[in-house]
Amino acid sequence: MFLRQGFVALLAICPVSAAWAVPATEEGAARLRGVFQTYFGGTAGVVSVTPQGESYELKIDPAPLLAQVPAEQAQISISALTYRLTDNGDGSWGVSEDQVLSWSVVVPKTFEQKGSTRIESTGIWDESLMSFREQQAVMTDYVIDSVQYAPPLPPPAPEAGAAPEPMPEEPQVVSRDHQRTARMEMSLSGAAGKAGGVDQAMRFTAEGLEQTQDFVMIPGGEPVQIRVTAPGYDGSGQITGARTEGELSLLAWFVAHPSEELIKGSQEALRDRVSAAMPLWDELSMDAALRDLRVGTPLGEFGLASARLMVGMSGVTADGRLQEQVALAGLSVPEGVLPSWVAPILPQEVTLDFTASEFDLAAPAKMLIEAVDLAAEDPFAKLDPKQVQAALLPQGKAALTLAPSQIKGDGYRIDYRADVAAGPGAVPSGSALISATGLDKVEAALAAAPPDEAGQPLMMLRMARAMAKPGASGENVWDIQMPEGGGPVTVNGQPMGPATSQP
Repeated sequence: MFLRQGFVALLAICPVSAAWAVPATEEGAARLRGVFQTYFGGTAGVVSVTPQGESYELKIDPAPLLAQVPAEQAQISISALTYRLTDNGDGSWGVSEDQVLSWSVVVPKTFEQKGSTRIESTGIWDESLMSFREQQAVMTDYVIDSVQYAPPLPPPAPEAGAAPEPMPEEPQVVSRDHQRTARMEMSLSGAAGKAGGVDQAMRFTAEGLEQTQDFVMIPGGEPVQIRVTAPGYDGSGQITGARTEGELSLLAWFVAHPSEELIKGSQEALRDRVSAAMPLWDELSMDAALRDLRVGTPLGEFGLASARLMVGMSGVTADGRLQEQVALAGLSVPEGVLPSWVAPILPQEVTLDFTASEFDLAAPAKMLIEAVDLAAEDPFAKLDPKQVQAALLPQGKAALTLAPSQIKGDGYRIDYRADVAAGPGAVPSGSALISATGLDKVEAALAAAPPDEAGQPLMMLRMARAMAKPGASGENVWDIQMPEGGGPVTVNGQPMGPATSQP
């Protein structure tokens, strides 16, 4: 997948030339060929560009490059990639493909993988944006098969008087994994960002998910099989202010410095490239929903009717931010796995909305870029951990927020939210609010359970209910306060322990 997208980065740094204007010419093909060959180190047979009417056919064959990897380290093969490039004459290129991508990776006695998929895509690449204005892609029959190995097990100890068996040479198989997605679709659009960079929006869907994994839990034991299936998932992603020019320039630098010696010898130039790519982006978010997940195990089939995950994060900026939202619904467990008293109170819906903020990523990143010495025995020796921590948390704490979230089961519901400031060596401060209804049912289930299984949870629940205060609708409420600067934590105004103080 990296190579499939990688040619776009190479196209982005190609100089605009009138020789590439429609129609395609031999001179234009030679210029394209020269640029791409330079990027791939000039290795013969890797790049070919052929004019075909009003378009160019670009073919990238990684085989000559991959043949340079020592076989004892890895054996890698990737099918040749073919694209059609059309100069639109307005600073944009039409890009299309219709091909089967396949690959194979073997790390001797450690790992093996084979994969393949059919890819069809069309798009418009904008030279000024260094991004696609628009792109649509379909991947079908995406299949990956992997095998993980571990060192061979030593033979059993010989009986008295018997000669020891020789150590096996072949490694043991730890796991075998088969994954298949029947179809994936993706659409992408891009436009100049209002505050710089590029704003991109993406939508994606996948259908027919399946995975089978056989893994050995005990060395020398029989493999256990796990089978996962789902009809599919869908979602969207957004990124604002992507610094595509800096990121592609950084990629170009690494392509031009393929060895450790070249990287170390030019690390000052690398600092400039990394700095120019900052902050990578302003904001990035991804939202995806999975439906009807089924997990087959030796204990039976587990299920989840729906799962939604949202992740959002800032770039390498002074106002750092990370958010995660999770929503799970419709959990099912095989009969006999859980004690009978648990089934009536098993949660059916769980939501969590967590945000961390008030931390600085830009300042410590700048310190890292300026101080790291790749040629030194310890590249990070010039970095002071305390200074890095102070730069990351200029206020000594980060703000941690739990937006209104919920656990819901049959006949009961627990709601919770919190705002807390916390950091290394600092006493947490802030507040939390928990409310619950239907706890009679939960308490009854715990009371009916054997004491050795639920005695402690039952005692804790009864203590908590004794400390609760009634809410407006009769619910149990716990208002938790953690004073700033130290002091006893209180629940509904009642102190829970001795006062604490800042170190």
